[in-house]
Amino acid sequence: MNIIIKKRIFDKLYEDLKHAEIIDCGSSIWVVDREKKYWYLEYEKSGTLWWKYNFFDNFFLLFSMQQHKYEQVIAEWVEEVLNSRVKTTRSTIMSLNTLVDKVLNCDK
Repeated sequence: MNIIIKKRIFDKLYEDLKHAEIIDCGSSIWVVDREKKYWYLEYEKSGTLWWKYNFFDNFFLLFSMQQHKYEQVIAEWVEEVLNSRVKTTRSTIMSLNTLVDKVLNCDK
C-alpha cells in the first residue's frame, strides 16, 4: 500500500477514534466509546484482533477499500497504537453490548 495513503488512513482513524478509550481488561484490550457504550476493537493478548464490521466497513468506504484490503490496515494501526503484534483478525457484526458494560466496569 502507498505510504501516503496509509498515513492518511491512520490520521483519519486517530481523528475518528480520539474520543474512544483504550481499556485493558484482563486478557483483552478494548477500544470503546464510554459515553455511547460502543465498541470498535477488541485485541486479545494472544494476538487475535476483533473489529466491528459496521464501523470499519463504513469508514473504509471513504478510501474505496474493501475488506480484503483494509483488514490488514486495521491490524497495522492497532499494532502501532497498542505496540502489540496482531496475529489474526476477525470481524463481527454483533453489538456485544453486555460485554461492553463489563469492560467499562473492568478492574482487570
